[in-house]
Amino acid sequence: MPTVIAAINGKGGAGKTTALMNIAGEYALRGRTVAMIDMDARSNLTKWWSDCRQKQAQAEGIDVVGHKTAKAVGAFLDRAAGSFDYILIDTPGEDTAIIDPVIGWSDLVISPIQASKREVLGAIDCVESVLRVNKALGHACRHGVLRTRVSLTVRYTELYRKIRPIIEDKVGTYLFRTEVMERNVYKDIQNGIGTLQMQELTEAIAKARRETQSIVAEIDELLGADGVTGGGR
Repeated sequence: MPTVIAAINGKGGAGKTTALMNIAGEYALRGRTVAMIDMDARSNLTKWWSDCRQKQAQAEGIDVVGHKTAKAVGAFLDRAAGSFDYILIDTPGEDTAIIDPVIGWSDLVISPIQASKREVLGAIDCVESVLRVNKALGHACRHGVLRTRVSLTVRYTELYRKIRPIIEDKVGTYLFRTEVMERNVYKDIQNGIGTLQMQELTEAIAKARRETQSIVAEIDELLGADGVTGGGR
C-alpha cells in the first residue's frame, strides 16, 4: 500500500501545491512512483501538469489526476493503491467536508503556513481535525506544520517568533525544522517547466534542492525509516 501525504490548511494561499510538487519530485528522483491528486477547485496542480505536458517536461514516475470529491478520491485510492509508492493529496484552501476523509486516508498531514494569523489558525484547526479523526477511526495519522515563503524580513516579525511556541508548546504538534524560503525558482516551476529536480543545477536551484531534501528527510523521519503504508483505507 502507498504512503499517503496530504497538504491541508483551510485558509488558502499557504504554499500547499508548491510544497507537494517539490516533495513529489524528490521521491520520483529516488525512483519512487508518485500519484498527485488535485482536489482544489482552482486546479493549480492539474494546470501545472498540463503545462508540463505541452513543454514535454513531465517528470518520470509522477502522475497527476484531478478529483474534486471524496467519493472520487476514494475510488482512485482503491483502484490505484498497488500502482504507486506515494500518493500526495492537494486539498482546497477552504474548510470543506472533504477534509475528514482525506485525513482518514493519510499517513501524514502537512499544514504549510506563512507568518500570518489566519494561516496559523488554519493549521491549528487542522491539528484539531486530525486528532478528532484519529480518535474516531482509531487512526494514527501524523501531523506537521511547515513554514513557507520565509524571508529575512519575515524572520524579524513578532508573529514569526511566536510560531514555534504556539505550534510546539501550545498546540503540541510537529514543527518542521526546515523552512521553505521565498525563492523565485519556486514561482518559475509553476510555469510548467517540470519539477525542481529537473532544472539545471544553478546555485539557486541547488539551495532549493537542499531545502527540499531536508524536508523529505524529516518526512521520512516522521513516518519511520522506511515510511509507513496504508493510510486507513
